Amino acid sequence: MLEYLIGAAAVLTWLMHFPWHKGIHDLMLKLSDEDADYPREDDEDHITAAELRMRIKRLPDAVQEYMKAVCHDANHYNDDEIIPVARTLRMDQDGEFLLNGQYIAFTATQEFRTRFKHAGFVWDAVMETNCIPKLVTMPVNVCDAYINGGGIMKAQLPLGIPVMNAKSTSELNQGELMRWAAEATLFPIALIPKDNTIKSDSEETSLKWLPSEEGDGNSAILQLKHHDTKARLTFHFNPDTHLATSIQARRPRAVGEAYVMTKWEGRFYDYEIHGGVKIPRRMEVGWQLEGDDTPLEIYFKGTNHNFIYLTNHHSHHNHHTKHKSEVQHEHAE
Repeated sequence: MLEYLIGAAAVLTWLMHFPWHKGIHDLMLKLSDEDADYPREDDEDHITAAELRMRIKRLPDAVQEYMKAVCHDANHYNDDEIIPVARTLRMDQDGEFLLNGQYIAFTATQEFRTRFKHAGFVWDAVMETNCIPKLVTMPVNVCDAYINGGGIMKAQLPLGIPVMNAKSTSELNQGELMRWAAEATLFPIALIPKDNTIKSDSEETSLKWLPSEEGDGNSAILQLKHHDTKARLTFHFNPDTHLATSIQARRPRAVGEAYVMTKWEGRFYDYEIHGGVKIPRRMEVGWQLEGDDTPLEIYFKGTNHNFIYLTNHHSHHNHHTKHKSEVQHEHAE
């Protein structure tokens, strides 16, 4: 009898969440389709260590030091050796999200397209919200995504009951592109352009690093354009380790049905080596809702796990990249 009840509960749970999982599956297919839109010859599955070092030398000084610090395998390869370039990153995540003045726990899986021409991601999270405080919780499925240049933000209760579904707008697109750029600290080779120049404003896709306007030698500006959406973020680097400690930008923040440009900041902690690059395992993100003297309102605290970097064209069917380096630990602070 007990086994029957357990089985019935499992089937009921599956049915309750089926609409959500079907929707996520469809988004993942779109993400894969976007990856296949570009001709193979326009992409790079690998790069020589010498070419990577040459591209790094074209960047502003602060970014050069950052890339040399995080491109761990490049420091251990001979010039003519090949460095694989990840096409996809898959990972798990857990943490806390600020909702209605309280932090609630979440777990998530996330998949990125890790080459800038194909930039995209799908973040699929489950948040445990309180229906009856301290007694009953209700799982809420939340999706944040950027696919084919379009942003997606939605949430559902079990049985497909919608909680929120943001309208497609240029502000949403820009915000999700900014998220991809900030989280590209998890696959920093994507942020190394071939020549660090923008040939024409008519280019649909471009990425360029600029010296910081702060003139402190420990920051730089990332300027990017993707599917005609533009974004600009300032990266700050630790003067000793040269690792990225934070990013800042003015990002569209949803307020009711409108968007308000608001100072947005992400912070990076606990660097480790995965997939041949040094990346942050912990991240925090928040809004500067008042003046610069007020504390940052942190709305997201996440820890990343189980990184899988995939390299070949059919990324859903290959094995994760092998690198010279084993997992090592280093703090950014």
